[in-house]
Amino acid sequence: MASNPNAGGVQLTFLTTGTVRIRPSMRSQPVSKFAIFRRLRSLCDKKWTEPLPVGVFLIRHPEGLFLMDTGQSPCCNDSGYFPRLAVFNGLLSEFTIERQDGILEQLHKLGIKATDLKAVILSHLHNDHAGGLEDLVAEAPDLPIYISREHWNAFGEHPTFASMEGATPNHWPKEFSPKIVDLQDRPLGPWKQSYPVTEDGKIVIVDTSGHVPGHISLVIYGDGEDGQSQVTYFLPGDATYGLDLLDKEQPDGINDDPMRAYQTLKTIKQFAKETDVVVLPSHDINTPRLLAERTVYRPQEKK
Repeated sequence: MASNPNAGGVQLTFLTTGTVRIRPSMRSQPVSKFAIFRRLRSLCDKKWTEPLPVGVFLIRHPEGLFLMDTGQSPCCNDSGYFPRLAVFNGLLSEFTIERQDGILEQLHKLGIKATDLKAVILSHLHNDHAGGLEDLVAEAPDLPIYISREHWNAFGEHPTFASMEGATPNHWPKEFSPKIVDLQDRPLGPWKQSYPVTEDGKIVIVDTSGHVPGHISLVIYGDGEDGQSQVTYFLPGDATYGLDLLDKEQPDGINDDPMRAYQTLKTIKQFAKETDVVVLPSHDINTPRLLAERTVYRPQEKK
């Protein structure tokens, strides 16, 4: 668990729901147009990355407590957990997670109940980002869950497709009815549209599609240690797996729209050129340090 040092204002805590090893070719590949070949390359890769965090962000805001994503389920290694159509999961990823690593258990250790949460914002519905949803909603049935309209149309309305693409609709809450995000014509940096989650506009959703249709990220405006200055955070979810890959502008190897994913990386870098921003990927081993030190991302030109 890592937090930024400011105890007041908007505060971030990085929680890890276990770790995951993935194929290096799944983590990133040089950009190309042909998604099928990229996926085949990932499936044929025999190597593994080092264990990577399965990150969740707890956001403390004057309006309440928010979660970005819910991490993996502690039950993910149980027989029959994944849908039958998820035939490639075991080839691409290997999770290590104990019962105490689940998001609900970690919140309880912090003295937080699911009913204390203002809302959950899901970057997308892949199993390692929505895996804790079932437990959270069981404890807080009325908990608002934000999902972009494009993503819900792609995954939520088509659970069979979602199962094949890495989601676990068999573990979504019964009669799952999330709060649909329609982006508004509110420019934010290089994005023409955004969606403010809070009244003060300090937690804002932007589109970072490519990894999946309708993938979203968060821009968060926090307070500096002196209470006067401002720190801008960017939570990219799976838009990038690491700052090194963001510099190289290399999308992941299993998305279905690599060119859109590539454009998303360029947009994030453009935002970082315009704004001093701390970028905190969900699966980067450096994220706890980057958050604790508030390390501003300085984009390097693609070589």
